[in-house]
This record gives sequence, C-alpha cells and structure tokens, in this order.
Amino acid sequence: MKIASWNINGIRARKESLQAWVLSREPDIVVLQEVKASEAEVPSEISGLEGYGKFWNGSTIRKGYSGTGMLVRDSLASGAVSREIPSFDLENRTIVLHTPFFSLIGTYVPRGESLEHYRIKLDYLDALRAYAAELLASGKQVIIAGDMNVAHRDIDVHRSQNKPGAVGLRPEERSAIDRQIAGGLCDIMRERNPEANDLFTWWPYWRQARERNLGWRIDCFYLSSELCRRVSAVSVDREEKSSDHAPVLLELDIAATR
Repeated sequence: MKIASWNINGIRARKESLQAWVLSREPDIVVLQEVKASEAEVPSEISGLEGYGKFWNGSTIRKGYSGTGMLVRDSLASGAVSREIPSFDLENRTIVLHTPFFSLIGTYVPRGESLEHYRIKLDYLDALRAYAAELLASGKQVIIAGDMNVAHRDIDVHRSQNKPGAVGLRPEERSAIDRQIAGGLCDIMRERNPEANDLFTWWPYWRQARERNLGWRIDCFYLSSELCRRVSAVSVDREEKSSDHAPVLLELDIAATR
C-alpha cells in the first residue's frame, strides 16, 4: 500500500499538478493539507478523479484558509472503513480514516506565529498526541501523516534556517513531538535515515532556497511500532515542485498486518 502526504498549498491553484501526480504515482491514499477550499470549491479535476473516494474537512471556518482532505482508492474506501473529524479538530486541520489495518490521522498543525496561535498550536499537538494514545490503547495501529510545522531536531532544518527561538524550532514544540514518539510512535523517515541532513520537505520561496535545498523537514509520517516494521520504503518526491512542500510517500506491506 502506498500512502502519500502532501501540503498542496491551495488545491485550486494546484489542481492540474495534483491530478497528474496522482495519475502518475497511483497512491492508494493521499492525505492533503492546506486545501484552502470548501468541499464545494474543490475543482472537478480532483472531485471527479476516477478510482478514488474523497473525504474533506474543507475550509469552512475561514474562507480560503487551512482545510484537509483524503483521496482513498475505491477498493479500500468500499471496505470496512469509517471516517472521522475528531472533537479536538480546529480550523479544519484534522481528518481521520479508520481501516481494518490502521487508523490514519491526517493533520495540518498550526504554524503558531502569534502568541495566541502559538498557544493553540501547543494545545493542538497535545490533543493530537492524546487522541493517538487512545487509539493505541484500544489496540489500533496508528499512522499520523501531515504537516507538523515543527522541525523536530536540528538535523531537520538547514543550518541557514536554524535560528534559535524561531517558530517551529522552539523547545516546547520539539518536546511535544518527543512526547508523541514516547507514546509509541516512530518517525519513520528519521528512523530509516538517522544521519541524513538533507531530507527537507518545505522550502521558503526566496533566494532559490529550494534549488539550494535550504529547507525544513516538517512533513512527516509517525507510525505505531508494528507498522514501522512493515514499511518497505519512505521518500520525499523532490521532483514535484508545484507547491512549496514536496509530497512524502510511504510504502507499507499491509498484507503482513492482517
């Protein structure tokens, strides 16, 4: 099974790129962040994409802001699956797919630029951790996928961007990710590439940052331990450049989890 996570940075602006990428890569599930559209505003190129069911937590709180979604291959969507927008969701940032094999939590964590929004960010990260912990305690396998808006360690941000006190690098944010991992989840990209310092997924638009790979690794997959053992590959698709975020692709041996 191939699962992708992509901050699309506006599904209307990226409709052709998203359509072409899905048709080329053929993922089983695509978790989308920063859709910036209500369900009614999703372009026909995506809403009419054949072979996939669609599930949206679109931009209803504020027009053109935030929003998440999932594209789920029909063969999976037609099975024993359920969909949920959990009670801790805010600003249309969270979307969950429960399958017989795992619960997949798609998330777009707040950036936290203002003091008020930073507090919201920390509260959201804590609620996300607690929700995943409840699922794990109930015996579910868990995947968290999305834009975490936190570079967990110094190795996850280019040295030119590593400014102490910057949002996304603060000790409280990194500690929130520590607690998430301590609760039973692994950061699969870092586990498979413990020393790699160039695995960035987001780049600023200025100063040819992307071409020079002056980025941050903030788009992540966190998996429960059983699923971590079933991962055959995890990668960043740096060839896809239509958004300021690159898609991250996870390949999972799902048959072994049955």
